[in-house]
Amino acid sequence: MTESVSVDAKQARKGRAGSSLETSAGKALALLGALGGPRPVMGVSELAKVVSVPKSTAHRLLVVLTKSGYVRRAGDKYALSTRAFELGNQVAVARVDGLRDRAIPVLSELYAQTREAVHLGVPEGSSVLYVEKLFGPDSVRVDTAVGMRRPLYATALGKAILAFSELGPGGGVPARFYRFTAFTIRTPDLLGRVVERVRQDGYATDFEEAFLGVSCIAVPVCDRRTGRPVAALSLATGAGGRAVLRYKSVMLKAAEQLSGHVSTMMVA
Repeated sequence: MTESVSVDAKQARKGRAGSSLETSAGKALALLGALGGPRPVMGVSELAKVVSVPKSTAHRLLVVLTKSGYVRRAGDKYALSTRAFELGNQVAVARVDGLRDRAIPVLSELYAQTREAVHLGVPEGSSVLYVEKLFGPDSVRVDTAVGMRRPLYATALGKAILAFSELGPGGGVPARFYRFTAFTIRTPDLLGRVVERVRQDGYATDFEEAFLGVSCIAVPVCDRRTGRPVAALSLATGAGGRAVLRYKSVMLKAAEQLSGHVSTMMVA
């Protein structure tokens, strides 16, 4: 089991919405969170174990969730339904003319120019949430997906956001650093030095810190009205060393372009 699975499993146990397991609603949300984790199809016993509720409770709530359309049967197991997908796409970032809509032309142009995998991520607490990804047959394989999270410290996307956020002393520094690869940042001191360098440079990098064989460069997308990041763009390559830095100029230009669009958006 990888560290990423461990992180997602813990989120599932407490529910993605931070729900309390003391209520039926909280337990139901935790079940949905578990099905949105690294194992998208699970049986009642496995779900009950992941969420830490009795099997009878899990079964009763799954019946309700199935009848309401948020969960579907997959043989003798359960999975999220397309109703969950439909609901998820009503969040502000995914709506028509929202951040994702405005970012897609920018991401498309980035991909057309580089043929590398490109991502859009937004801050979500101490994590970065991937909300769009474009890649092609010649792009490096990156095990990312829309809806996936990673800690801010573990990716170029996250560090680009962290460096320009107004989080205060210790903001974004986790109580525990999970190690995704041998190169992942593991200490607050190192994270502090890296973040300061990102502020000076205007962009962030990650050299195999989240995925082995993958290097990334990322830039913050800031709301010009506040100067604070609402998202970040990243580009991933399989080239070794610091070759990813050759994309610095095109990335900074893309972030500037998208920041202009973001600053005209209505706040939802």
